[in-house]
Amino acid sequence: MHKNDSTPRVSPFQRMKYFTSFSRLKSYSKKRLILFSTLLVVLLPICGIVFYSGVEEYKDHELLAISHREATASLAASLVKEKLDRVVDLGVSFSGRTIFRQSIEKGEWEHAVSSIEEVTKKYPYISFITLYDPAGVLKATTSGDPSVVGKSFAYRDYYQGVSKHWEPYVSEVFKKISEPQYNIVSVSIPIWSDKQEVLGILGLNINLGIFNEWVESIDVGNEGFVYVVDQKGHLAAHPYMSAASDVVDYSAAPAVQKIARGEQGVEVLIDPMGHEDQLTAYAPVDLYGWGVVATQPVSVAFFERDREVARFTVIWVLIMLATGLSLFRILRDRAIIKAQRDREGVLMESIGDGVVAIDRNWRITMWNKAAHDITGWTKQEAIGKPLQTILKFIRERDRAEDTSFIEGAMVIGRRFSIIESTLIQTKDGREIYAGDSAAPIFGEQGVVDGAIVVFRDITKEREENRMRSDFAYAAHQLRTPVTEALWNLDMAMEEEDARKIKESLPVVHNALESIQKLSENLVVLSEIDRGDIIVSKTSIGIADILAEVQQKIKATAQKFGVEVLIDAHTVSVTVNTNKKMLKRVLSEVIENAVAYSPRGSKVNIIATVSDQEVVVEVADSGKGIPQEQQGIIFTKFFRGSNKGSESVGSGLGLFIAKEYMKLLGGKIWFTSEEGKGSTFYTSVPVV
Repeated sequence: MHKNDSTPRVSPFQRMKYFTSFSRLKSYSKKRLILFSTLLVVLLPICGIVFYSGVEEYKDHELLAISHREATASLAASLVKEKLDRVVDLGVSFSGRTIFRQSIEKGEWEHAVSSIEEVTKKYPYISFITLYDPAGVLKATTSGDPSVVGKSFAYRDYYQGVSKHWEPYVSEVFKKISEPQYNIVSVSIPIWSDKQEVLGILGLNINLGIFNEWVESIDVGNEGFVYVVDQKGHLAAHPYMSAASDVVDYSAAPAVQKIARGEQGVEVLIDPMGHEDQLTAYAPVDLYGWGVVATQPVSVAFFERDREVARFTVIWVLIMLATGLSLFRILRDRAIIKAQRDREGVLMESIGDGVVAIDRNWRITMWNKAAHDITGWTKQEAIGKPLQTILKFIRERDRAEDTSFIEGAMVIGRRFSIIESTLIQTKDGREIYAGDSAAPIFGEQGVVDGAIVVFRDITKEREENRMRSDFAYAAHQLRTPVTEALWNLDMAMEEEDARKIKESLPVVHNALESIQKLSENLVVLSEIDRGDIIVSKTSIGIADILAEVQQKIKATAQKFGVEVLIDAHTVSVTVNTNKKMLKRVLSEVIENAVAYSPRGSKVNIIATVSDQEVVVEVADSGKGIPQEQQGIIFTKFFRGSNKGSESVGSGLGLFIAKEYMKLLGGKIWFTSEEGKGSTFYTSVPVV
């Protein structure tokens, strides 16, 4: 390196700084590229639609202009035909007058023409009248030039036309030979005698200036006009032609040629006079072989089209610019909002409680991951469905569906909690305890638009509370017999009288028996709660089980003074079950019936077969179960309020019976009427 080299050195730190800046610039450029690509993707279809709409707009206005010109030409043709029809009708009317015909038959041609001379005064569009004999010789005229009378005009178009079929004929344009000379059209009418012989020809001659007056009233638009041609293509009316000018031959004009072929239409054609492109509409005049042309410079005819398309283009360019800017801001804002919503979505999905949103029609609009985990219903299955078809809240006490807390939130507009002992039915049919609340969603002007329902699975929490409650209740249940047993033992230990000591022993025995039974039931209860019970089934006769149970509770029945009877009609069938568990169920049910029966009464037992099941029916005539307690008799530690003080029980018997029947695949239920007794039913499948 040369000593005088002044190239600055770049330090590693500066290199890293430049690299970081370049990376940021590259990332920023990439984001802008994505943004503009998105704009392009959005705007390109809009541009296509706008272009298509512009083309359609162009076509619509063009079609409108063309339709207007076509209608103008048709209107002008109808007007000319109507005027000519009127002249023909007038001539036919005059030629049929009796005096007029009689004068001609007598050869009094001047008298005949004078009889209808008033027509030129009454109908000013008729310049003068001529009368010809059948050979075409002029016999009389009102033109004021007698020099032409007596001359033959058989060579003229009007004579040749009328004499061809002896029908009314509208001639081509020709110049009048007498002074003053001007262009006219002759409407020739044959004059018939009563014997249907041609007497002569009536000529009603029209100055061409009249035709210009007829079509001047038709509005073609700026710089537009209508011209009329006869059957030979000669101009009969044109704004740039006077009646005194020479006859103009327009037969070379494309529009006139098309009229000669009987065609009707609209085209852009060159005007023979102005040599400028014209929007030309042409239509034939029916019956007479004439034609009408409505023409207007293309630039003027399509001015409205071009102006509307230009305005359309300007407006849409401005709209596209505004849309592009708006889309740019919207996409930018959406990116920001999306990032925020993604974060909110992550937070919502991370919540451990089920969160469900519904609208005013109770349709689900939001369903988070926890709701899926708790109920088993996926977001795709839930969104858009009515809440009641997906999420069922059931009151445990009466099994009725309960959505009152949601209704309260939506109607009253404040938060409501889920009532205690509410169950949620999951997708697979399981039932779990649920807790939490529903709150209203407020929309515009404070109107409730829906509700947010928050719920969680409190089954484990409830079981833990229940176990604590069960333990506390069990401790309380044990305290009484333990206290009673200790107190009586203390009394017996201090007592010297053997008789009194012996009297205390039964009380102690009953207390210890109650403690033993409660302890056994608590062990079974623990096994049920933990799910530790394994059911092994064998085939056994139902009558044998009933006999064993009858024998087992014989002492208890004698104690209560109740007779337990097995009906003679009891079926002797075999069931596939766990003998120990079924025996325990039947023992609990029958002992319960004995305990609630009055002394001297009977408990009747019968087993029948129904629908491949053995149904054991245990009926007593005791106190019955109060209506308000019938929904809770299978719960833990339940003891009827009408149970006698002498009965020993823990309140777990019927709960254990129900749980055992679930494990055995059977059922247990009852009917009861207070003051008349109860009947309990248990069913198990027949082998």
